[in-house]
Amino acid sequence: MKSSKSIALVALGLTAGLVLGSVGVSFAATEATSTNPVVCAGAKMGQSIRDAGGRLVDIVADVTGLSAEEVQAQRAAGESAADIAEANGSSVEEVVNAALEARKALLDERVADGTLTQEQADLMYEQMTERLTERVNTDETGRPSWAGQGGGMGGGRGGRGGMGGQGACGNCTVTQ
Repeated sequence: MKSSKSIALVALGLTAGLVLGSVGVSFAATEATSTNPVVCAGAKMGQSIRDAGGRLVDIVADVTGLSAEEVQAQRAAGESAADIAEANGSSVEEVVNAALEARKALLDERVADGTLTQEQADLMYEQMTERLTERVNTDETGRPSWAGQGGGMGGGRGGRGGMGGQGACGNCTVTQ
């Protein structure tokens, strides 16, 4: 009888630990992310950028006169977007500026329709500037280091490693 009480107490302790741990993690995630307007924007910019032809591969193709498939093949062979641009008579600055121009237009649309505040758009643009420069100059392919670890069926989209969602902050007030 004594061992069954011990087992029951251990099971109860583990259950309580899981519940309390989940509440603590949930609270910490909400507190940490809800104050960051960029994280909370949930703007789903990635899909908008792709839809507008603003992927980096599309930009490099436009700037160099190559096809997107040619750029992808050269990237897969280990060349950076900067290498491809420079080998075809363009510069890193042209690629970055063209990519930023496409993204700025999307941010301006989001501000105009009320999806983002100007502050959020400005912060996002600042991050895009840093990240695009990094992406243009790297020969690495795949998800960039700052994109986080994907998981589950959604490959990390939505900031939760699941099947999408509102981004990393589920309680944001940004409208979609």
